[in-house]
Amino acid sequence: MNEPETPGLAELTERLVSDLGAAFQQRSVYAPGHPQVKEALARVPTAFAAWCAHAGTAEVSLILLEGQLLVDRQAVPENAPWARGLLRAFRRHGIRGMTLVAGLDEGELGLFLDTCQGGKGPTPSRHLLAGQAGFAAADAPEIAGAKGKPPRSATTSISPDQVEGARAELRAVASGAVTRIDRLRTLIAELARSAEAGSLDSAQLAAAQVDDREFLHGLAVALATLRLARALRVERKALEDLALAGLLHDVGYLEPAGAGEAPAQTRILHPIRGAARLAALEGIPDVAVLVAYEHHLRFDGAPNYPSMTVRRKPIAASRIVAVADTWETLRGHGESQPAQALAILGSRAGSFLDPALVELFGELVLPARPTSPPAVNDPG
Repeated sequence: MNEPETPGLAELTERLVSDLGAAFQQRSVYAPGHPQVKEALARVPTAFAAWCAHAGTAEVSLILLEGQLLVDRQAVPENAPWARGLLRAFRRHGIRGMTLVAGLDEGELGLFLDTCQGGKGPTPSRHLLAGQAGFAAADAPEIAGAKGKPPRSATTSISPDQVEGARAELRAVASGAVTRIDRLRTLIAELARSAEAGSLDSAQLAAAQVDDREFLHGLAVALATLRLARALRVERKALEDLALAGLLHDVGYLEPAGAGEAPAQTRILHPIRGAARLAALEGIPDVAVLVAYEHHLRFDGAPNYPSMTVRRKPIAASRIVAVADTWETLRGHGESQPAQALAILGSRAGSFLDPALVELFGELVLPARPTSPPAVNDPG
């Protein structure tokens, strides 16, 4: 008697995609609690667990890129009939990407599908991250909405669970426990989308309860970087990569210091450690590695750290993050008044920092007030 063949990754991918598409379809037709919905929801965690067990991972990302579905960055055949349901669902709900994380159950999936049918649209949760998945909204005209419906608002909502997932992943990066940064990229994609829409308040509110100083500093630098980059007309993929560089610039500080290592030595080594750690990640943009290495190099090329045999100025991205980093460091060290922090920032212009960027950032923080016209005497 022949033993049943063990499903391969291709078969498991087909099962996961088709079951997920069916869950979307059934929930769009029936109310929560309907037997058809319950049956469809129950199949997804089983298919997901089988896929993860075969792939040796705890999560999987499904991304819509230029109309084609990628599963764990592998393209699904364009004419695959089993992928059509999920493709339709992604387009209908304006989803560019989704990451399923170990621990997802049918209850959490059901609540997510409920939000897709509601007015707010897809809402991420602890084990299900949905949104741009590393791609800017402006790159995706195909997500404009279902036929006959206007596109959703460009503003986004960053959830506390999404922030906590990114925080945990950042710590895992520093310890070498992960090789990919799907949660961090998803968070940054949402922030970039918010920046292009002119609103970043949701990220600050979602991070309000996070008790992790290093992560909060990185997030604040990413937000300040986005603010400055948008003023420079940086857009789309370049905007996301630059914001990601801002978030990760100090990852070298998160690695444990060597035995007997003085704080000053840790400070000097953290750019080298951070760049080396980021360079080992899968899919990390080169600019993030360079910024981690260069963000303490001086604008005027004078010696600083890390030490270099040949002096040079940092690249433009590093100069942008350096301004954002200095600003947030000043604010974190008690310079609560913007005018005072800007004065100190200005004192470093031309030496440590790019003077043009400092001037622009100052205009963003404290816009010049229009002067009142001179009084005119009444001739009468």
